[in-house]
Amino acid sequence: MPRPITYLVTHFPAVSHTFIADEIDALEQQGVDVVIVSINPVGKSDIAADSKQRHLSTTYLKSLSKGRVLATITATALRHPSVLTIPLRKGTGAGGARAALWRYLQLAEAIMTYRTMRRADSHHLHAHFGQVPAMVAWYTTEVAHRHRAGRTNTWSMTIHGWHEFVDEREARLREKIAAATFVVCVSDFTCAQLYRIAAMGDRDKIHVVRCGVDLTRFSMRDSEPSNTTPRIAVVARVSPEKGHSVLVDAVAILRSRGTEVTVDVVGPEFEDPQVKGYAVDGYGASVRRQAEAAGVADAFVWHGALAPPRVATVLAEANVFCLPTFAEGLPVVIMEAMARGLPVVTTYIAGIPELAIDHATALVVPAARADLLANALTEVLNDDDLRRRLVAAASSSVRQHHDVAQNTKALAQLFEGVQR
Repeated sequence: MPRPITYLVTHFPAVSHTFIADEIDALEQQGVDVVIVSINPVGKSDIAADSKQRHLSTTYLKSLSKGRVLATITATALRHPSVLTIPLRKGTGAGGARAALWRYLQLAEAIMTYRTMRRADSHHLHAHFGQVPAMVAWYTTEVAHRHRAGRTNTWSMTIHGWHEFVDEREARLREKIAAATFVVCVSDFTCAQLYRIAAMGDRDKIHVVRCGVDLTRFSMRDSEPSNTTPRIAVVARVSPEKGHSVLVDAVAILRSRGTEVTVDVVGPEFEDPQVKGYAVDGYGASVRRQAEAAGVADAFVWHGALAPPRVATVLAEANVFCLPTFAEGLPVVIMEAMARGLPVVTTYIAGIPELAIDHATALVVPAARADLLANALTEVLNDDDLRRRLVAAASSSVRQHHDVAQNTKALAQLFEGVQR
């Protein structure tokens, strides 16, 4: 019987990472046993009702007792002193004392991850995202090699983009690709970026396995809503790269032309005190003040983070979905909106044009162009035939290329390969 695969993620089962939970569900339905390790704990308000059992079975590294962690690290270091050199060999050496401390904290997380894997008799670790999770996975495999004295442990990672490409030196993607058994990309765009970064001899490790959606949860709605005032849904973390500020400007342009809309904003608010230029109370508050200054605050309804069933309801009640984003890999929420039967207006960046093809499956405009965004929203709201054509083509594309039940078959085959 194949050993379980261990998944290492940042926050699980957070509402914003529902696509990872769906992926794990689909893998388990195909007979893959998955052990889940989350670096960070998740608050009760961020756990969907259908994920509570997942929460109970997940190991949270930062919630482990400090005494247990210290005892495990001490025992490991005494038995295998060479583990203490792992951050020196795998780190960049940049960043000074604070960065060195951070790498040793990641080593502590790696040691605890290895202990979890050992109890589960798991020999392969898969990290979602190429930054901290991939680094901890890399460290974990090095710890395992020292413990197992020649017995093979392996690891892999899924790269989404764009965050992984912001600081390539710090992310060390070239070295991680070389160390990993295989690498999964969620889009051709992401694959191309890794081809640019990776050594030529490592390109055969890189595989495109597109993200998918649960088509039973995000099924085609029965009919288009007949809202007196058109509703625009935007589902995205309220953070600078998602482009909410441009949508505010576009709504102001629409109002100046005599077009009234209601915008349903779904997503948790960005909070990072290290980001300059936004008020202390957060980026979302800055966007709300922008809407007030533009005279369109009454057009926006702020829902916060919602569980997948409620997201599906918001989508069902909207006339159009809009994601005016500046930086992405290939957003799962576009797939969800298309599967629900919404016409989509979004931006021409990264992997988005692989799914959102202008005037074929969506209306696609350059990022940061509020005028063009307003024009596209006007066009899709006023042209019934266009909406029907976009919805039919987009729905077909999602079902063909982004069904999570189908796409995870390729991922299961990759895991099967490391189990041999």
